[in-house]
Amino acid sequence: MVSTVLCALAVSVLDVWSYWPLSLMVVGIAPFYEWVAHKYTLHLPLKQEAGFIQNYQIRLHHGHHAEPERRDLQFAPASAIFLMFVQFYLSYALFAWLFDANGWKVAFVPCLASFVYYLAYEWIHLAHHTSSYKPLTAWGRRMREAHMRHHFHNENYNWGITNGLGDRVLGTWKDIDDVPRSPTAKSIAGYQH
Repeated sequence: MVSTVLCALAVSVLDVWSYWPLSLMVVGIAPFYEWVAHKYTLHLPLKQEAGFIQNYQIRLHHGHHAEPERRDLQFAPASAIFLMFVQFYLSYALFAWLFDANGWKVAFVPCLASFVYYLAYEWIHLAHHTSSYKPLTAWGRRMREAHMRHHFHNENYNWGITNGLGDRVLGTWKDIDDVPRSPTAKSIAGYQH
C-alpha cells in the first residue's frame, strides 16, 4: 500500500498524469502476465537441493498448494513483490523510452496501475481462499470455482486469479469434467509437505 502511495506521489511530482492511457496497457496484459507468472514461475520445478532457493520456492507458492488454507502462504513474500515491481518499472521505462525521452518518468504511470492491479489481485486471491466469503457476482463465483479446481482437482489448468481471459485465450480454462483429477494438485512440482 505504501508503495502505491509513493508511486502516485512520483506520478504527481513528475507531472506525468497525462500519460494515464498507459494504464490501459496494464489492464490488457495483466491476465496474460498472471497466466505466465503462475504457470512458468510459481509452478517451476522444485530445486532438488535443500537450501535457500528451494525454501524460497516453497514459501513463494509450492507451500500454498500443499496448505492452501494457511494465510501466511497465500501472499507472496515482500522480496518477490519488490523484484516484480523492479521488473515492471524497468520494462515500462524501456517501452516508454522508445517513444519519449522521458521514459523513466512516464514509466511510473503504468507502474502505479500495476500496483493498483496487484492490490486487487491479492484481495481477490484472499477472497478465493476465505471460506466465509461468498462471491456477490456470477463472475466472482466462476473465478473462485476455477481457482478451487486449480488447487484441488488439477493444478495444470485455470491459472488466472482475477479473471479467466488468459486461460480462455490460451486454452487452459477447464471445468471439472474436462480434465482428470491430478494426484499432484497439492504437491506441485515435486513438493511433498
